[in-house]
Amino acid sequence: MVPAIASNEASPTMSRDTTSPAPEPEALSPLRLRLIMALVTGALFMEILDASIIITALPRMARDFGTSAVGLNIGVTAYILTLGILIPASGWVAERFGARRIFAIAIGLFTLASALCGQASSLTEFVALRVFQGAAGAMMVPVGQVIVLTCTPRDKLMVAMSNLIWPALIAPVVGPPLGGFITEHLGWNWIFYLNVPLGLIGLVGAWILVPRTARPDEPRRFDWPGFAITALGTFGLLAGLELLGATGNLAALALVALGLALLVLALRHMARAPNPMVGLDNLAIPTFRATIRGGSLARAGVAASPFLVPLLLQVGLGYSPSEAGLILIALFAGNLAMKSVTTPVLRTFGYRRVLIGSSLTSFAGIAGGALLAPGTPVTLICAFLFFSGMTRSMHFTTLGTMAFSDIPKPQMSDATSLFNTSIQLMMASGIALSALAVKLGDTLGTGAPDVPYRLAFLPLSVLCLATLVEALRLPRDAGDSFVGRKSQA
Repeated sequence: MVPAIASNEASPTMSRDTTSPAPEPEALSPLRLRLIMALVTGALFMEILDASIIITALPRMARDFGTSAVGLNIGVTAYILTLGILIPASGWVAERFGARRIFAIAIGLFTLASALCGQASSLTEFVALRVFQGAAGAMMVPVGQVIVLTCTPRDKLMVAMSNLIWPALIAPVVGPPLGGFITEHLGWNWIFYLNVPLGLIGLVGAWILVPRTARPDEPRRFDWPGFAITALGTFGLLAGLELLGATGNLAALALVALGLALLVLALRHMARAPNPMVGLDNLAIPTFRATIRGGSLARAGVAASPFLVPLLLQVGLGYSPSEAGLILIALFAGNLAMKSVTTPVLRTFGYRRVLIGSSLTSFAGIAGGALLAPGTPVTLICAFLFFSGMTRSMHFTTLGTMAFSDIPKPQMSDATSLFNTSIQLMMASGIALSALAVKLGDTLGTGAPDVPYRLAFLPLSVLCLATLVEALRLPRDAGDSFVGRKSQA
């Protein structure tokens, strides 16, 4: 969707009025910076966790609401859709009303919505509250990232970005087993009540720790046409993919096509509008462009692993939910094990070579799931999941830090809005595509319960190779200064 506007030279139509340069951010003490980082990272973890933690609680919640677990899945979809639709507007909202104010309000509203979700007594009430919660989350995370990126000195941005990535790696893995444990021992309501004390701490911390940021003297107008086209395109793509995985009919396919067409139209509008909702100037930067184009497709494939693996273990290989949860810890352990060495690896080999290698290992870390047949020793399954977790961590960290390696600080708001929108779209698409891949695997399979899930890993793994294509196009010294690596002759 991006190539038509992602040229190496910024188009004059893409630039917007920047006559008032952004003032230098207030210099903060190292302790205050660490506390802000912990605050934003916690908010990010809370937002991502709430998308997956209720999955294992759906049967119990459905019984209380008098509906089916499949019918209640709309609560998950409504949350993800709301995030995808509203995240693009977060940059403008923060610029117009102030990042600290919006971040604090978003945390407060997310906390309130969580408490109300725990009190919901019907499906309609619950879905409405999940939309409310998603709207708050859509402002909370991107604005929090803007705060970190603008307050952190450039020589510390690599570490800051690396820390912001771990919630996206860990939350989808720990969410389902944690939700199951809380539901079994405390009740599903406590999945939401858990956010209340954390949110209150975050609200106070945001107001005390986050510095005020200067707002422009003449704020740009809100891009209503761009917002409307983007919102409709996001809805069409995500809703269509979900229906395609559930029904596989032509109407769902048509909805996906319509969503993609509208998103292309939205990109064209933003490339031409004098004050677009999200500026596309950053797509002229090779490192950012590579993470949006190839990186977005790769994230769709990588996001499928935490969804497919538990289903394969339980439905295909016959493990109980608790056993599957314990085995899944190996994936989590691989994520953590790789986390401590990603920065040294990037400094030693550089972004281009690491991205080439991580694309290939991520491909292997997903495609290998097709080999997990009945009778595979549990130690071998855990070893594979540990390797898969390491590849996910390396790939995500490389993409997430490289995205902002060459972005000027005045353009961070637009960059985070576009980056988070692409992440939300493609990670949600990855889950929907994995359901569709299972459906296709069932058609091609032999009737054995494990075959559809094993076959589903294969097409999803190919998506990881999209970053390989982009990596080969990057300059050899791409992002070297950002990671503190001396350019190699």
